[in-house]
Amino acid sequence: MRYDAVVVGGGPAGASTARFLAQKGAKVLLIEKKKLPRFKLCAGCLSARIAPLLPAGWESEVLNIVKGGFLGFRGERFHHRISTEPVAFVIDRASFDHFLVKSAVESGADLWEGTEFLDFEGDRTLRVRTSRETVETDFLIGADGFYTKVGKQLGYQKRKFFRSVEFWTEGDLKDEVVIDVGIVKRGYGWIFPKGERMSVGLATTGRENTLEVLKSYVREHRLLNSVEVIGVKGWMIPFTTDKGDLHLGRGRVLLVGDSANMVDPLLGEGIYYGILGGKLLAEALAERPESVLGEYRGRIEREIFPELYYAGRIARLAYAFQKTAFRMGGGFTMDRFLRLLKGETGYRELYIRGLPDFLKSLLPFENFSHIIIDKILRRR
Repeated sequence: MRYDAVVVGGGPAGASTARFLAQKGAKVLLIEKKKLPRFKLCAGCLSARIAPLLPAGWESEVLNIVKGGFLGFRGERFHHRISTEPVAFVIDRASFDHFLVKSAVESGADLWEGTEFLDFEGDRTLRVRTSRETVETDFLIGADGFYTKVGKQLGYQKRKFFRSVEFWTEGDLKDEVVIDVGIVKRGYGWIFPKGERMSVGLATTGRENTLEVLKSYVREHRLLNSVEVIGVKGWMIPFTTDKGDLHLGRGRVLLVGDSANMVDPLLGEGIYYGILGGKLLAEALAERPESVLGEYRGRIEREIFPELYYAGRIARLAYAFQKTAFRMGGGFTMDRFLRLLKGETGYRELYIRGLPDFLKSLLPFENFSHIIIDKILRRR
């Protein structure tokens, strides 16, 4: 059996890539190693700017419509903002991923679920070996997440990532979220609505004992002082701050989503960039199949990388000076961020407009000039 493209991984990036390719007339096979729907660890909060990239009917997957919330410092002090329009949507990944896969199939993609990708070989024509059978394809697309088998066969290794932990508990935040800084050196804690429950967790790029920090966070948080920390789950989230972090593939083997490290280094948001990356990949393959990797890289470097780069610049400052970041969040900075979530602005504008205010807030402190410069330029 032969396909124009084989996509490995039925998450948002893989399912969307298969959908976009099928809509352009490609014969596509989507391989997912588990039967759907399947459980997936994820806080499940989508920024509202994702809406134009989703297939019709996506609204049925929304558990909570978020219009704002709290920026906290160590669960003790808070700033509060509410928008008149949605800024984010909370979904359940098991149901949401299944919906996206079904949309890919409805667009014309073939689906092999409960099928494991094993390896590939070849140059111009690729032979893809799976637990079901071997197929031939012109292009292989790895969308198989942090532990990508496709990426590993290309020799890629993950070097930058968040370690995340999460558990679920009773509680109803309805249309608001809580983001807390100051609990880990480079990262944040969260409390998100999840239907009629809440997701509580943290993400860090540091080496803290995440379980102990999470317990302390819950114990000392003004909104969580009676919550029992049980059923904690953990996972890894890769991210990109420099062009060299993007693992886009080689030759006719391409990567997208978490496999390619297409994740925001400030908050760890990956679903938006994974789906956008799938759209750009499908466009590159349809328009320039003879030089798809170069075309794909160009589109990613124009439309996705600048956002990840400037999110990284903000992260270096915000996590190095968390009290200052929290203080600034009480004013127009939080309003700007809500606009970013709605797709009305981007990280580049946030960085350029916010940097002078951030530096001014540090100037009263003596001997900070060299520290500021060092923190801005130093790689994470």
